[in-house]
Amino acid sequence: MFSIEIDKHISILFLHHKFKTDFHKLYKANKLRFSKWFDWPQESDHLSYFESLIKDALYDYARGKAVHCGISFDEQMIGYIGLTQINHELDKAELRFLIAPKFEGRGIMHKVCTKMIAYSFDFLTLEKLEMSIATEDLASRKACEALGFQLEGILKCADNIKGKLIDHARYGLFRSSYLTAKS
Repeated sequence: MFSIEIDKHISILFLHHKFKTDFHKLYKANKLRFSKWFDWPQESDHLSYFESLIKDALYDYARGKAVHCGISFDEQMIGYIGLTQINHELDKAELRFLIAPKFEGRGIMHKVCTKMIAYSFDFLTLEKLEMSIATEDLASRKACEALGFQLEGILKCADNIKGKLIDHARYGLFRSSYLTAKS
């Protein structure tokens, strides 16, 4: 199994069918919080949804379109991190993440995102990472900015969560900025 150890407690795990139950439990335990920022379909209450989601994730990886991973803390699945919408013509991708609320504020996501950013620029040799975060999700926006992402603009009516139109703050991080900060 592909994994990247962050420290003695935290690992990034490449999504595999083995994790469908873990992700289903993570979702069920945090459904209310996750549904605040993500529009989960009705079928997400069922294990089969996560089985299908992981199957699609593996297919996207094989096509070079995405890298989907779980975040493990002491061998417990606590979140997700991924690169989606990988565009090889433009050498960019979208960085996405979520973490169980009880693990927020511990620096876990910062460590995990830092490793995924390094993977994006050092291994995949992408030129840009982008993030789109609900403008009202101040904690995620603060985390994004702490990683060196720069606000590029606000997308009005970018999402519809339970009938509420949500604006997104659009962020970008260029490889050149990453390399400068790294040296």
